[in-house]
Amino acid sequence: MTFWWMWNPAGTVPVRRFRSEESLARSAPEGQVVRSDDFACSEQRRRATAVRSDFLRVTGDPVQVALVEQRLWALLVALRRSQPLRDALATAIPKAGRAALVAEPSRELAEFDRRFDQFAAALQVLVTDPTPEQLRHTAALD
Repeated sequence: MTFWWMWNPAGTVPVRRFRSEESLARSAPEGQVVRSDDFACSEQRRRATAVRSDFLRVTGDPVQVALVEQRLWALLVALRRSQPLRDALATAIPKAGRAALVAEPSRELAEFDRRFDQFAAALQVLVTDPTPEQLRHTAALD
């Protein structure tokens, strides 16, 4: 698997010199970089890698591309933050009375997954049909 990373588009890149972009990403604070290694679950890593790869092929109006990048950043950070909850839900032993405790986090994850998949689908359409209208649509997704 190829190591990839994405820098926070709102962050500032350090001025210190690094031997490579990968060494910069490895030394950056966790809040400024999302790394492929942040996703222990292979399914979540695959989802993150696919959406990031599609983003790298996006071209067009720089303002709209920046908006798409900010949305991608927010989704990747949220996907990374959901990992512990996903792990806990996957390993939870079903017991009477726990259904209510598991229901709300499960609904929240399902809603997040729906939004993530909607963005990923719009990004795939944008890559195959790079029109200004599709770029604006993808940038406006919430």
